[in-house]
Amino acid sequence: MTEPATRAADRTSTSTNPKERITMDDSGFSTMLARLSEKSRDEYYNPYTKFTWPDTVPEDQWWMNPDYLTVSGTGLIDDEKTLKALARYETVNFFSLHVHGIRELMIEVAKRIHTPDFAEYNEYLHHFIGEENAHMWFFAEFCHRYTGGIYPEAASPLRREGFGNLWDDVVVFSRILIFEEIFDYYNSRMGKDQLIPDILREIHAAHHHDESRHVAFGKQLVKRLYDRALAADPDRREEIEKYVKDYMTYSVRSLYNPQIFRDCGVGNPLAVRREALSHPVREAFHVKLMTRVDRFFVAAGIFSTSWGTEHVSA
Repeated sequence: MTEPATRAADRTSTSTNPKERITMDDSGFSTMLARLSEKSRDEYYNPYTKFTWPDTVPEDQWWMNPDYLTVSGTGLIDDEKTLKALARYETVNFFSLHVHGIRELMIEVAKRIHTPDFAEYNEYLHHFIGEENAHMWFFAEFCHRYTGGIYPEAASPLRREGFGNLWDDVVVFSRILIFEEIFDYYNSRMGKDQLIPDILREIHAAHHHDESRHVAFGKQLVKRLYDRALAADPDRREEIEKYVKDYMTYSVRSLYNPQIFRDCGVGNPLAVRREALSHPVREAFHVKLMTRVDRFFVAAGIFSTSWGTEHVSA
């Protein structure tokens, strides 16, 4: 991607202004951005024609591998018919969370594209928004075709802004990275799982294919945004660490939508949700689910200690 000589000169300056540091020359990061943009162009697909949508998706099949259900390993539900129903509703919840999360991240990215602080990312951010728009469409399309629609968005107890512009950027892109890492964990596995229907496997695989680029970009960007904000306002470091850890906890809890237990006919759905969330087997799974992004935050200096097992309170 070409750029005016004056902008290139600005990026190689020795300015000590923290807001300029993120745009200083970094040949490795620039090379990565160019490579990711090229891959997005070369591997582009039309989401509206990519999938062959079947007339129905059999309800007697597993829509999600039972090993990845929120009650897996707990013994709270042992009836296969109920578990298969839960797999259907967990799939709807999973895709609904995708739709709501993608909508938020597209809004936040759109606010920043073609602004001075994000100018060098413009080309890749256009690919990013386009790919996420495609993802939002096919997740919602599946739900509307086969299940009657998506679950409504739950109100988040966590504030989304107000940390100051530099730290707001860190928080926004940390949330996006957490969101992408969680869902890619499932997508990468379900995209190869012969147990689930073909259309579901194809959707998971398509999303995983694109998210590998988004995660690579997100980690580099979050680190740069964090270093910039820390240099300008180091006093908020602990507050930001707590917020990001709280968001990881909130994200895990969102997988346990109480409505999924109601919809599959489980008695005392709120009690089942509480027991599942706090079950030692599930807590161990939560740590495993978050391991990759948790390690990133520690290695980047954003976390002083690992999120670890302090993530769920009943």
